[in-house]
Amino acid sequence: MGGKVLDLPEIRIFHEGKAEGLKEGEAERKKLSEENAELEEEISSLKAELEKLRKQIKQ
Repeated sequence: MGGKVLDLPEIRIFHEGKAEGLKEGEAERKKLSEENAELEEEISSLKAELEKLRKQIKQ
């Protein structure tokens, strides 16, 4: 009887939903990671531009 409890439709649906949610979460994490990398590049570029402008002002 112990093994049959895991075959209940509610339990199976729960585990299937959990697995699907984990897949969606991983896709979202990858997307956010890529966006974060792009923003870091943009920040780096803006910092370099700011430094360049500061040097121009000092001259």
